[in-house]
Amino acid sequence: MDDNMLRMQQEAAERVRQMQERARRYVNEEPPAPAPMDISARPESVPCEKPEPAPPPRRGSLLANFGRDREQLFLLMLAVLLVKNDAPIELVLALLYLAM
Repeated sequence: MDDNMLRMQQEAAERVRQMQERARRYVNEEPPAPAPMDISARPESVPCEKPEPAPPPRRGSLLANFGRDREQLFLLMLAVLLVKNDAPIELVLALLYLAM
């Protein structure tokens, strides 16, 4: 058992020494310069698409945008059901926070 442990420790020490040597070589060497990219040589099969701009936020009443976001509406309805069934207020507040 002692011979096995001694051999494992020596192997571990050798691996540490090898890793330190690699790290020293990496630090001492200059990193390779990135290859220049030729922007004009774009493949023809990939169309150039511009992302659509997000629509501006609507300035209206609170109820004007009510129901547009289904996830938000679901969370609000779930919060109302939980309040009606005397759920812990922390849970309701967490759902309302997620709905914001």
